[in-house]
Amino acid sequence: MHNFSNITSPCVRFSFWHDAAMVGPPKSLHDLHRVEAQVRVTCRSCRASELWELDALITEVRNNGGNTDWAAARWAVKCPQRCAAPRVTLLAVPFGKQRARRQAHRNTLINLALQILRDAAQRSSDEAVGTVEVRLALHVLRPFVGEQRLLTEFWKTAIIEPRHPWTSCLVPYRAIKQRLIDRGAQAGEANRP
Repeated sequence: MHNFSNITSPCVRFSFWHDAAMVGPPKSLHDLHRVEAQVRVTCRSCRASELWELDALITEVRNNGGNTDWAAARWAVKCPQRCAAPRVTLLAVPFGKQRARRQAHRNTLINLALQILRDAAQRSSDEAVGTVEVRLALHVLRPFVGEQRLLTEFWKTAIIEPRHPWTSCLVPYRAIKQRLIDRGAQAGEANRP
C-alpha cells in the first residue's frame, strides 16, 4: 500500500505510478507511456503553461536536439510563449489520456442528449414530445445540469395536453443548454446559442 502522506502540494512532480513500484520522477519521457501520461510544460519566467501529449513532446525534444532523459528534456523544450529568458519545468500528469477520453465521452453524451432535446423542442408546439428518447436524454443530462428543476420543467412542458403554439419546450431547452455551458460543457456547433 502506498503512503500518500508526503503529497501536500498540487505541484508534486509525478510522485507515484498506479499499480507500480516506482516512486519519484521517471528516468525518461518514454517511461510515462505506461501510465498514459501527458506533460505540463511551464515557464517560470513568464508563467506560460501548456499541456502536451507525450508523443508530441518527445518529437519536440528530439527536433530541438535534446534527449528524452527526464532531467535533460526540459532544456530542449521551448517556452510556450517563446519568452526571451525561459526557465522551463516539466510536470507529468499521469493518466492524462484517460482523462481526455473521459472528457470526450462526457461531451459526446451531453451533445447527443442536447440534440434529442433540441429536435423535440422544435416539434413541441405541434405535438406532445414526452417520449422515451426525451426521458432518456433528460436522465443522461441530470448529473451534468445539477439542477433538477430545469429538467422537470422541460418534461412537464413536453407532456402538456392539449398542445398550443405557446406550449413549446424551447424556453426550457435554452435554460438547460445555458446551464450546461455555464458549468463548462463543450456544446457542439449545433447546440451553441
